[in-house]
Amino acid sequence: GMFGGAAGGGKSDALLMAALQGIDIPNYSAILFRKTLQDLKLAGALMDRAHTWWDRTDVSWNSDDKVFTFPTGARIGFGYLDGPRDHLRYQSSEYHFVGFDESSQFPQNQCMYLMSRLRKNVDFAKWMPVRWRGGTNPGGIGHEWIKNRYRIPDEGTHEIIDIYSTGKLIRSFIPSLAVDNPGLDVNDYMEQLSELDPITRAQLERGEWISDGSGLV
Repeated sequence: GMFGGAAGGGKSDALLMAALQGIDIPNYSAILFRKTLQDLKLAGALMDRAHTWWDRTDVSWNSDDKVFTFPTGARIGFGYLDGPRDHLRYQSSEYHFVGFDESSQFPQNQCMYLMSRLRKNVDFAKWMPVRWRGGTNPGGIGHEWIKNRYRIPDEGTHEIIDIYSTGKLIRSFIPSLAVDNPGLDVNDYMEQLSELDPITRAQLERGEWISDGSGLV
């Protein structure tokens, strides 16, 4: 599933909450990706936000492995893929949840490769499916493959897009806008976005899936 569109819709929070949905299972393992390690550490980004949520709890943090371990033994880790072959570091890994924040910053092959790391043993909780989740804005090197995979129209959408195969739901795109986020000062944020060029503003303010053709956006 992909959650995206305009900026400010709460995508990072949504990914962290989705990853948390298995922490009562002792052998549960989740990983969340950004493009670079610095992206993970930015103020308000995934890893920084996780520390804000969990540092004053009984969750332990391993700074070398970038992994939080919960009292049940469940683990949520953080990774980055800033090189064209970095995804191969995870070829022997096994996860029950894989999340990509700012998914359009990644090429399709890396996202699909990490999707192949989703698997579970027969003794894993039967009621918990393995899950791949992404959050993104339009633009970036992954713009076209995400747009095509989730059948997102150029002008964006305010409706959930569900895609079926042989009667089974196989993927969904859930649109987000800044106005959907009750914790954001929307008027102030829109004023900041007004300084952007027209294409970037359309992408981030209205969630329109357009690109400039030059690759700069």
